[in-house]
Amino acid sequence: MKIQDLLQKSSILIDLKSTEKDQVLRQTAKFMASLYGLDNGEQISRLILERESDMSTGIGYGIAIPHARITGIDRLYMVAARSVNGIEFGAIDDQPVHLIFMLISPANTSTEHTQILSSLSSIMAYEDVREKLFSAETVEQFLDIIKKSEEKYIE
Repeated sequence: MKIQDLLQKSSILIDLKSTEKDQVLRQTAKFMASLYGLDNGEQISRLILERESDMSTGIGYGIAIPHARITGIDRLYMVAARSVNGIEFGAIDDQPVHLIFMLISPANTSTEHTQILSSLSSIMAYEDVREKLFSAETVEQFLDIIKKSEEKYIE
């Protein structure tokens, strides 16, 4: 499974206004539930926040990948969001987060979940990818950068 299989134009927010971490996570989880017609938006939000309270998903370089495994869903779901102002996330490098990739997967799925997390971490390690995503002007450009980066850097 690839990132581009999960992301679509409608699942990308490129202009988050809030700079408060918990609010952004709740907002993004509710957006995900609404977008995909999931009736467990509160559960998604709660599990994402619980996971985040255990350890920040801010992986550095302005990137966070909040994720959770959830019972009652049938497949992986992902949304992406960008904050121009940045969000204090408690990231490992203490830098504000500008790009969020939220992933949820069925509780009994580990291979695909881990594969997507690994792929995201790999392509986000490239400065040119991050810079292009930070400056993408439209969701179409954002998605195109993800697709091209995945094809270039992930086998």
